[in-house]
Amino acid sequence: MKFFVLIGMLGFLSGASGAQCISGSPGTNCSGPLNVQPQTGNTSQSAITLVDLGLPVPSPVLGQYVLSISGGIILESDNGNSFHSLVGPSGSPGPQGIQGATGPAGSPGAQGSQGAPGAAGPAGPTGAAGPQGIQGATGLTGSQGPQGAPGPAGTMAAPPDYNFFDGAVGYAAAVGTSEVGATFDRDQINMLSATAVRLLITISTGVLASGSYAQAEYTPDGTNWYPLSGEVPVTAGNGTYSTGWQGAPVGANGDYVVRIIVFNAGKKAAALGLRQLHLQFE
Repeated sequence: MKFFVLIGMLGFLSGASGAQCISGSPGTNCSGPLNVQPQTGNTSQSAITLVDLGLPVPSPVLGQYVLSISGGIILESDNGNSFHSLVGPSGSPGPQGIQGATGPAGSPGAQGSQGAPGAAGPAGPTGAAGPQGIQGATGLTGSQGPQGAPGPAGTMAAPPDYNFFDGAVGYAAAVGTSEVGATFDRDQINMLSATAVRLLITISTGVLASGSYAQAEYTPDGTNWYPLSGEVPVTAGNGTYSTGWQGAPVGANGDYVVRIIVFNAGKKAAALGLRQLHLQFE
């Protein structure tokens, strides 16, 4: 059962109530006006209390204004019309009020239980290399290993320098081509591994006509001779002259006899101030 209270401030009314109430059917009928007079010493507001019995509301009656309760809501019927709620629809929300002042901080709450460990984070960057440690002690000397197998037999490289002439009085050069020292200054040279060759000549004051030169030659068969070096001009004296390093000629890599020839482009024999003849190999 529910109790609903109509609370209204009633002015103090002097005198006795003018209302007369008699038993009716249904309920009690009172003739007005009805004044509610609080009792002496009353400490609460004056009120009319309606008790919700959970029954249907009375039927509306013309000329009467009825208050009743249905479904927990106070209803009113005026002049025989249907019952309706005395509470109007909710108005639209008013504007938001200004924010109040911040209240004082509350006391700290109890410490919560420790959460589960989080997932492992990604690996950090590689740190800088630390300082070099001190050198450790020298280890023991290991035992000597077995001797390796002998390697293949090597080939002897050509000696780097061959001297073909050492004349204190020079050389008498006939017109045309002549061999220095005739057949007595030839040399047998193993040139299998030679890759380059040069001819160096030292000359004093005696020189030959323009176009004259000296050159090294080799023979693979003892009969035919082929150029082994470039041509060194013998037309200027008082110095050492060279062909410079040149690649060994094709076919010259062998163990062959070598000689030095001089070509005199003049029209008569002449004394050549020849002092040194060196044939060098790489």
